[in-house]
Amino acid sequence: MKNIYKILIVCLVAFTMTNCEDNEKFPLAEQQNGAFVLVDIENPVIDVTAIETSTYGGTLRATSDLVASHEFMVRRVSGGTASEFVSIFMTDTFPADFQIGAPEIATALGLDITDILPGDRFDFTGKTTSTDGTIVLQENLQPDLLVEIGQRQAYSLQTFVSCPFVLEEALGTYELLDCGLTFCNGGNTFEIVAGEDPNTVIMQNPYNSFDPDTGEPFNIVMQVNPTSGEIIIEDQPAFDTADTGNNGFNPTSIETESGFFFSCVGVITTTVDTSIERISDGARFTFGARAFEAQKL
Repeated sequence: MKNIYKILIVCLVAFTMTNCEDNEKFPLAEQQNGAFVLVDIENPVIDVTAIETSTYGGTLRATSDLVASHEFMVRRVSGGTASEFVSIFMTDTFPADFQIGAPEIATALGLDITDILPGDRFDFTGKTTSTDGTIVLQENLQPDLLVEIGQRQAYSLQTFVSCPFVLEEALGTYELLDCGLTFCNGGNTFEIVAGEDPNTVIMQNPYNSFDPDTGEPFNIVMQVNPTSGEIIIEDQPAFDTADTGNNGFNPTSIETESGFFFSCVGVITTTVDTSIERISDGARFTFGARAFEAQKL
């Protein structure tokens, strides 16, 4: 169903020159012939309980034979302080196994492995060099390739050192940093309270949106793996679709594609799939996969 939703989003784009069937048969990433690299992330976080051996990464794939090499730089963000970016990985063969552990990052940054803490964030930036010497960076990558999650772009990546989920740490006031949609990116705040089931919390109206029929806020139930902090949001209404400027639809539902709740630093970082139903005929569409980022105040 998620793949169907991602195809249907093409139908919602105004002024599109191709139909949905064509986009399904010829995905954008396969049509490109430039010197850029894609990545399939297989290990999304570094496990704090196996800090010496756990890695972040996956498989790097060149989209054409125009790619000569690809390099990753990394920085550490800990306690709100960011280090300088340093080189951490380079390859001139594809596909390539991209796996980075905390010991490698610590060495590159001149740190001891004991300096790497639960909740630390690592930001990666990529640089591709083509066979003719052209450099591809995040700044000059075609915008739709950079922002489209399905393209698996390898120019702006992020991971964390996981920490066990502690309910008491998770409760409190949060600021919504990013929702992937214009109407809810204004820095609104919301509360997280305990749910009825173990390792379950309720985000109280994080999108600052209200049910048009009842006037009630949209509260979202979230389940969290106590060991890894991995998030599960089961399909549920999250905001009034009219808030996005699209009338004639039932409230937008979300469910997690992937994501984590690091209670030790009060960070929620996840991607949610969206689904909307047209009231007149029940036809279903999507806004695609959208970011959801929040920070405890």
